Amino acid sequence: MSKATSESSNPRPSILTPTFPFTSAPDADVILRSSDGADFYLHRAILSLVSPVFQTMFSFPQSVAVSEIPITAVQEDSVLLDRALRFFYPGGNTAVSTIDDLRDIIEVLVSKYDVACVGPIAKQHLARYYADRPLAVYGIAIAHGWKDAALHAARESLKRPLRIVDAQASPDLNHLPATAYHNLLYYHRLCAAAAKSATEDLRWLRPNDDVWFTCGTCARADAAWYLADGGLHTVRIWFNQYLERLGDVLGETPGVDIAHHKTMYDALASASKCTTCCEKVFDQLPEFVSTRLVARISEAIDAIELKS
Repeated sequence: MSKATSESSNPRPSILTPTFPFTSAPDADVILRSSDGADFYLHRAILSLVSPVFQTMFSFPQSVAVSEIPITAVQEDSVLLDRALRFFYPGGNTAVSTIDDLRDIIEVLVSKYDVACVGPIAKQHLARYYADRPLAVYGIAIAHGWKDAALHAARESLKRPLRIVDAQASPDLNHLPATAYHNLLYYHRLCAAAAKSATEDLRWLRPNDDVWFTCGTCARADAAWYLADGGLHTVRIWFNQYLERLGDVLGETPGVDIAHHKTMYDALASASKCTTCCEKVFDQLPEFVSTRLVARISEAIDAIELKS
């Protein structure tokens, strides 16, 4: 069998004792022996069906144990081999506790043994980490050409100020090629500009009777906005300030949840000081943000392409 496998950053037990379905069985016709000496009793037909590498490997001369079941030594330790086999073996009950373990499993199965059929289930496991580890998911997806998963992870990364450099680099960058990271940063920048434009150009918005347009009590902003009807429309100062502050936020985190962001609550607090605005703003502003503005930003981001 070919050598080498990705080593997990997590410490492993010295040896794992195989359990069902990898224990001795009367119809098992091959044993995979891990690098730390654990024997996994398996069926060649299953391994050959999912992996052309296994199929080729079984054509080579192999050592034979007293039981006369051929033994093939592999480079994976017992823990990694057990996890990898359970990804596709009948009755295996896949169990993955961290994305670092998942990365190792995918590397072994897809890159080393060409078990392409695990792609869909691997993506299902990756989906658990979109929110917490988007960079890690992006790196794995890029490595294996999974454009759909890479784009989903990139979209999740928009919720973070990715282009603001911290003193401590994310360990997930260790698994990300420089070109792929550049493409992600470029995507982040384009999405930020697109999202921010929704607060800087209101020609997508039709005139309406929202209180920030109609209030005759509180002060108007000095500047007027062109709307979808082609006309100039004035807004109240507090609403203008809201758009400016939100634009700054979107310029750093274009995927932020604007419907629950501090900028909206601050705008509500400012508007509530006006005796006219306070009667409608608590209904109208959340509705505007969560439907019309969110839709506009999403549409703008959807138009941005992630380079692969």
